[in-house]
Amino acid sequence: MFAPVGEQPHCMPGNAVLPDHHGMIITRGLQELACLWPQDLPFAPVARLLGWQAQSEAVLSDTSIRTLVRTHGQIIRQAEQEEASFLLAHADLATLQPQLVPPTQPRRRAGWPVDLSAAVEQALQDGLADPPAGVSRADWERVLHVRRQEAALPVETLRQLGPEVQPEQTLVTMDEVLTRAVGKRHFWEIRTARVSTPVGTRYVSGTGPALLRQLLVLLLLCAVRWPAVLIVADGARWIRTWFGELLAALPASTLILDWWHLCKRCRELGSMACRGRKAKAALLRPIYRHLWQGDVAAAVALLEAYRPEAKNLDRLEEWITYLRERAPYIPNYRERRRTCQYIGSGAVEKVNDVLVARRQKGQGMRWQESTSDALAALRTLMLNGGWDRYWQHHEVLPLVAT
Repeated sequence: MFAPVGEQPHCMPGNAVLPDHHGMIITRGLQELACLWPQDLPFAPVARLLGWQAQSEAVLSDTSIRTLVRTHGQIIRQAEQEEASFLLAHADLATLQPQLVPPTQPRRRAGWPVDLSAAVEQALQDGLADPPAGVSRADWERVLHVRRQEAALPVETLRQLGPEVQPEQTLVTMDEVLTRAVGKRHFWEIRTARVSTPVGTRYVSGTGPALLRQLLVLLLLCAVRWPAVLIVADGARWIRTWFGELLAALPASTLILDWWHLCKRCRELGSMACRGRKAKAALLRPIYRHLWQGDVAAAVALLEAYRPEAKNLDRLEEWITYLRERAPYIPNYRERRRTCQYIGSGAVEKVNDVLVARRQKGQGMRWQESTSDALAALRTLMLNGGWDRYWQHHEVLPLVAT
């Protein structure tokens, strides 16, 4: 950093060759630290840490750090939008390859507690379907399904009991995170997504149509090699609307309503529609049972029959409408879980956590939209492996591999 001393005029060798400035030039390295540390720490501690690093308490104020974060966030967002617009106008995306982050950790083979091995072997021998004590039926079905396959599959190809991206599949998990604004009951919406393929992943974040445009381009690039596009989301209106438009370009795409969000919304509406906790629990049990098997019609029929007992008919009607509008996106969760396919929700929530929530959802935090989005842009850049490229070569990580 260069600055005048006191009230004296500038006297720096080579000042004429420097860019226009107003008494202070912040080096690229100092700007990098000012954008790196705020991803995990509040701005005031970052200002103190920079002062200790430079051995000068007033090297940068927390306001200056916020300005730097917003400036570089805007640079990243502008470059992303320009590239997405250019690629959408490109004549042949099939000749291009997406820029993805290769997986770094191998997945573990299928496994379960050692003391359950005897119970598994006995169940396979006797053809029993009931789980032992302490094991849910859904987990038990999945364990037996994987165990039956071991005889036919080489041991080295077995994976953990959770789902896995298939050879021709592109998996998309997307959601939105609300960060609190300065005004009362005022929030900013930061949208997030994670695209996973058999060879790597890519994070995407942004606000409004900008994220959707960038995500569309990325999926068009990925679908050339992995055409079975599966989207797991919470079923928000903006996601369903975007998915309807996506089908025109990628008709093999599938949208699945995340099971955790489905249950959460049913609990919320049940609390408002039912008379007390016991009544809600009694209604939710059969509702969950039908939805777990993808039988939306049966769940809606139960709600229709519940009208005479409802405390709030408007909320009950909202519940029925919620299920009917999302019926095309509610699969047979039981069968998908048994066969180790994706139903949500861990991947969805993890993306929100690593990109936005971990830093911006602290108690009492208030944000400007530009700062909130800029922090998400910088975090996304780092998780995609483009941090060094940006600070060393002044290039934003592109969607297309070079």
